[in-house]
Amino acid sequence: MQYLISVFYFIGVLSVLVIVHEWGHFIAARLCGMRVDDFSLFFGKKLFSLGVRNGTEYNIRSIPLGGFVKIAGMEPDDISNGVPIRAAIASRKMKKKSLIGLDMKALESIAPENISAKIYDAVYESISEEGHLTKEGIEELKLLAISASTTEEEQKYLEAVLETLNYSPDPTHYNQKPLLQRAFAIFAGPFMSLLFGYLLFCAMGVTTGLPTGVDNKIQVLVKGKPAEKAGLKVEDRIIAVNGVQIADGEQLVNIIHKSTQGTPLKIMVQRGDQQIPFSVTPYTDNLSGKPVGRLGFAPGDRWKGYSLTESFAMGNKIFMAQVTGILQTFSKPKEMKESVGGPIAIAGIIHEGGRQGFNHILLLAASLSLSLGVLNLIPIPILDGGHLLLLGIEGIRRRKLSSNETYAAQLFGLSVIGMLFIFVMYNDLSRLWKH
Repeated sequence: MQYLISVFYFIGVLSVLVIVHEWGHFIAARLCGMRVDDFSLFFGKKLFSLGVRNGTEYNIRSIPLGGFVKIAGMEPDDISNGVPIRAAIASRKMKKKSLIGLDMKALESIAPENISAKIYDAVYESISEEGHLTKEGIEELKLLAISASTTEEEQKYLEAVLETLNYSPDPTHYNQKPLLQRAFAIFAGPFMSLLFGYLLFCAMGVTTGLPTGVDNKIQVLVKGKPAEKAGLKVEDRIIAVNGVQIADGEQLVNIIHKSTQGTPLKIMVQRGDQQIPFSVTPYTDNLSGKPVGRLGFAPGDRWKGYSLTESFAMGNKIFMAQVTGILQTFSKPKEMKESVGGPIAIAGIIHEGGRQGFNHILLLAASLSLSLGVLNLIPIPILDGGHLLLLGIEGIRRRKLSSNETYAAQLFGLSVIGMLFIFVMYNDLSRLWKH
């Protein structure tokens, strides 16, 4: 039953975080007058539509990992002009360039093999890297269209290409908006993730409370380890170790970590109204490359409620600490390898959080939202930070990137993300194998 609850928590938490993040993009795009065609929870095949409102279709899809908003004019081929673009085959060698507004319906009756290499090459040479017909190219194509050597099908093809001159940009497209508005629409997603995490911490302060440290009460027992074998139970409070009174969880963890393998610890436990002695022999484990003693249990957190003013102060403190910690991890490869996790690790963390209570799920959701916001700002094309990087390059050189340049950047980004995905999955599977 606990596993079913964990699956529910996993899908629920990810769904909320995705909706919040994508809603940031959505609301910013709409505020800037951009058309949003699709707002989907999850990826893959559309399971069902929730309806269309103000031109946006809301969908639930089949793969419950993420989601997206589709802002009109964000595809690489759309970057040069803000109207639907189709690839025009420009030679028998399968060269391709983007051509603004090519009417594919006008070409349905034309068999590609009936267009000569001369015509394809002429079209190819007439299209600029930005997807426009050049002045010289227009004149060349007009002459070819009336040439006696041009067949009827070739003439229709050339007329369809020249008809692109009559297309005008759509002002509601992303690529037709000023650079700062486009950057705002991109940045709004990570910003909303960061804001949601922060506000969730603040809300917890006045409702469930926030963790203020480690408690000396057992929250989780690891099956087959010394604590469980000795008879300790969840909710037992450890009040003394080797005659030393235990005031809090930090002191307890410190004593156990410094213990020696094979030397029993005399532990006094408060269980209800009873005080029960135990003898538990620690084993050695590695923590950040250092050997430490362990008994095989996890202490819980101490939770404390706050006033509204105090909750915002605590929200600020936790927000800064967690964001700083995430950023510092990038500068420490060894720590990054140990702390980075993917879907498997997240599922495991949520499973453990679910066993400890709903307040832990809220805490995890807030932390994951901050991580989502920060990681999406990494300047890798495909991620939001990569989009902002490309917009920055556009601003510096005062010219939009061509579709080819954008495709190249995205291909690089996909390669990096692919390698990171392999690294993350390897980390996840390694942890599973060790346990």
